[in-house]
Amino acid sequence: MKKFAICLGTLIIVIVMFGCADNYQRHYDLGKWYSEKGLINEAILEFKAATRANPNHHQTHHNLAIAYTKKGWYEYALKEAETAFDLHPSDETYKLIQIIRDKKSLEFYQDIIEKEPLE
Repeated sequence: MKKFAICLGTLIIVIVMFGCADNYQRHYDLGKWYSEKGLINEAILEFKAATRANPNHHQTHHNLAIAYTKKGWYEYALKEAETAFDLHPSDETYKLIQIIRDKKSLEFYQDIIEKEPLE
């Protein structure tokens, strides 16, 4: 009976481990599909689920940063882009960080210009 319990416990652990990896891939693939179709809200939800399942996959953070940027959520986008860069430094991710910072600054100055009264 003890041997059966050990085998069953091992089997459950293996199933959970492989299930999580599969779960990650499904969320990631679905996030990419939604993003390609222009369904950004849905893509964000799937990429977030993928990062919870596998927080060390840099491309998921990179794609989530792009999705956040498309929504104009630059603080979130910058955080995700920086996480992607920390996990896997690359020119592409560095440029993404710069673009997000530029967009964030541009939005800040646009708000000032719109609020500034003309003389």
